[in-house]
This record gives sequence, structure tokens and C-alpha cells, in this order.
Amino acid sequence: MSQKYDAIVIGAGISGLILGSTLAKRGRKVLMLEHAPQVGGNMMGFTRKGFYFDAGDQSTESVGILFPILKDLGLYDPEEWHRADWRIVTPHADVKLQSYDQIRADFKKAYPESSQDLDTWFDFLTKGCMIFKDMMSLGDFPLVRQGADKWRMMLEMSKAALKFAPLAKECITKTGTQKCREIFKDPNLAFLFGEFGNANMMLFMFFSFWYCFIYDYWYPKGGLQGFVNKVADAYRNLGGELHLKTTVEKVLLKGNRAYGVRTEQGEEYFADTVIHSGNLKHLVLKMTDPALFPYKYTQVIKAAPVSFGMPAAYLGVDIGDEEMMRYMKGHHTFYWRTYETITDTFTPDAHRRGFSQFSWTSMHDKSLAPKGKNSLVIQVFTNYNWMDGWGTGTEDPTVRTEAYKKLKTRVLDDIIADSEYIIPGLSKRIAFKDLGTPRTLSRYTLNEQGAPMGWSYDMYRIFMAKRFGSFTTPIQNLYTCGHYSIWPGGVVFAALSARIVAETMERGLARTLLW
Repeated sequence: MSQKYDAIVIGAGISGLILGSTLAKRGRKVLMLEHAPQVGGNMMGFTRKGFYFDAGDQSTESVGILFPILKDLGLYDPEEWHRADWRIVTPHADVKLQSYDQIRADFKKAYPESSQDLDTWFDFLTKGCMIFKDMMSLGDFPLVRQGADKWRMMLEMSKAALKFAPLAKECITKTGTQKCREIFKDPNLAFLFGEFGNANMMLFMFFSFWYCFIYDYWYPKGGLQGFVNKVADAYRNLGGELHLKTTVEKVLLKGNRAYGVRTEQGEEYFADTVIHSGNLKHLVLKMTDPALFPYKYTQVIKAAPVSFGMPAAYLGVDIGDEEMMRYMKGHHTFYWRTYETITDTFTPDAHRRGFSQFSWTSMHDKSLAPKGKNSLVIQVFTNYNWMDGWGTGTEDPTVRTEAYKKLKTRVLDDIIADSEYIIPGLSKRIAFKDLGTPRTLSRYTLNEQGAPMGWSYDMYRIFMAKRFGSFTTPIQNLYTCGHYSIWPGGVVFAALSARIVAETMERGLARTLLW
């Protein structure tokens, strides 16, 4: 006899896990179905030969959202989170991101001919970042609170945000790319500060990014996989049921109402409510009946661009902590090999241009690598369909050909060779190496083109340009959460979407947002 649940959650990434835990804590009977062999989604990690690596995300912000949500679930321990600091290296500069005045001074030393332009940029940037800091110091983001407490926080943050008034119009109508092209005469600096990997990001987003670089990036004890495992354990302890290696093929519908799901194995599960926490394109176009959605919506979502893909070199290195600190100087390093971003291009050497992000995974937690050694992840950027679909000639992420394997080997060797600018002699110090491509991430997460952050950050191509989030659907009892349901996506907003959907199921969306 088939079992019926109060809710079925599709996907066990951070949003699915938080949503499932929230519902289970409230006494709901919850079933969670996950396509991959482990929980985590983009926060997934793995261990090889004693070296742990984060497969997608490399750290996370909180911005008054993630930690308060975890605290409400009894899952936040400040002793288990370490600050993840940042550094920028270019052909002309090596700057640790410690304070805005210090960053300004160091870049002026590296680019003396652009000193005045750098002052103009940092005057603007620092002003916005400090306003953002004042807002964050007030406490939790309003949407994670309820009732009078929500309105109190909203009022206090609104007062602090009034300082943005002189900047407001420019910040929401102009991109960082445009602003920096106006300020910098040196095209390299206009590119470096105006894009850093995301062309045409809304100018306001620069304040949040640069605020987080200094104050609010974090890395958990046990790695990101250890963190999501902890959330999954809490979900199970609350009575939640979790099935791994279970891919949902269809949402079961009776007319315009969802009543369960069917898996690729033919199993059917029934529930009062179904929540999809993954790829929204997949849900609308393949898992339901597109005819139930407005025609214009289905056409827009079909064409909507997603965030860039990231091949990642996973390296176990025979380098001790003291030597690693000399090379890395902290948890993260942005290394700009050239002053250009590789996004939609199919240039054969795309993986050797633009920037790469180094993450010293085992910096704080020595259990994440063998004694005396360290784990390192180096991410670069190429298109999902780069080089004839990474040598596969297809959109299908499950296809892996000999050409794919050879291209992976070449790209991995090239990344290692180029990274010797940061870590001299790296190629001779490797105890383990492997490469994941955007197709690898798509295979494990079902994300469109292996997108690590949901929709594109390009202001002119944003799917949700006229909305903050999309949590309800035209189909009764079917909700969406995760980084495709809310902009700008990423770990923090995926977690926020879970909180919003949990409350919407109880009180309705309007009341959730307003009270």
C-alpha cells in the first residue's frame, strides 16, 4: 500500500534540507528525494586519498540570513565556522583584502598612473559598503523574522538604507561594468573592478560582494559536505525520510493540482504538497505540463541564461601549512591571468584566460587532508558547450567520450602549469589530481548547464528582472525553492527561499512577506 506524506521535497541541496528540516520540526511527515548519491547539491564535496574537496561552492556568506536560519533550527555553532579571507593577484598587483583603506593604498602602489581613478572608485565603493555594514550590524534580515519583529527590523534597516538615497538611482539602473568604464581610463582596471567574472552585474551588488569580502565569508568545520551532512542528520532526527539516488521524473497531476511524484524507477509517492528545490527549467518543461504555465513564461524560461560554468582542478598537494601560507596568504585567491572574462566564447584557450579562484580547502581544518599535506581547489571558467560540448558533441551531461577524457587531462595540466605563478613548482608537489567540468556538476545536480548560482547575474539578461522570487506556481500544491526560485541565488538566498516557502505553506505568500 502506497504511503502518503504531508510534503515531498525534490532535491537535498541547502534549500531542500532547510525546508525539509523546518517542516519536520513542525510535525509534518516529509519525504525528500535526491538525484545524487549524497546530499548537498552545489555544496557537495568528496574525499580522495585522504584529501577533501568542495565540488561546487567553496565558502558562503551569511548576510543576516543563513546563520539566523541555522540558529532557529538549532544548527548554528559559531565555533564551527571560520572566516574565509580573500586576496586578488593580477599581472601587476598582489593585494590581500583586509580593509578598504589598505586595499585602496595597495592598488594605488601597483597602478600609480591610475591613482586618481582608484580614489574615485574606492570613495564610491567604500561609502556604499559602510552603509551596507551599518545595515548588517542591525541584526537578522527582516524576511527571516515574523510579525512585529519583522517590521521592527524592516524599519531599522530602512532608516540605515536612507543613506543610499544619493546613490539609489545609479545603483539600480547602472551596472558595475558601466560605472567602472566611466571612472577608469585604464581599460584593464575598468575590467578588473567592473566585472571580476560577472559582466553587467547590477551596481548595488558590488556593495554586498565587497562587504562580504572583508566581513562575511565563512567556511565550516568538516568542509561544506560536513555541514550539509549535519543538516541532513538533523532532518532525519526530526523524523524526515530521505532517499538518495532517486531521480524524480514527473510531478503527478490531477488537472491543475499536484498530488505526488513518479521516479525514473517507476515508484510513485503521494503527498498533499510537492516542493521542487532544483532546476526550474527542468520542472516547468519536463516534470510538469508546460501548458499549465502561461505561454510567455515558458518561452522566457526556456531561453533564460544561467550563471557561468566552472571547471575545477582538485589537487592534493604535498605542501605543508607554513609553505602554503607563503603562497596562498589566506583561504581564497583570485588570480587574474589576463584582463578578460570568458563567458559565451568558444575560444580553445578559454581555460587559460580570464581569472581563476584558488581555495585552500584544508587551511582551517587539518582533518581535510593527510598530515603535512593540503587540499586545494582551482576553479576557472569556460562555457558548458565549450569545445564541442567538451568533446562530447551533445548537451547531455551523462555522455563521456574519449575526447572528453583527453580534453579534461589537457585542461587539468594547463591549469596546474598556469597556477605555478601562485604556487611555484606546483606540478612536482601533487599527490592527487582530478578535474570536474560544468558537465560533472550538471550530472550530479541536474542544474542547467552546470550553473553554480542559478540565473545569470547579467542585469540585462536576468530571468527575474521584474520579480524578487518565484515560490508559487499555477499548479495547486506545487511550490519552488532553491537558487532558481530567487534572485540572485547562491547559498544564502537558496536558504532564504526555503524559509519563505515553509511559511507560505502555513500562512500564504502575502502574509509571509508582510507579516
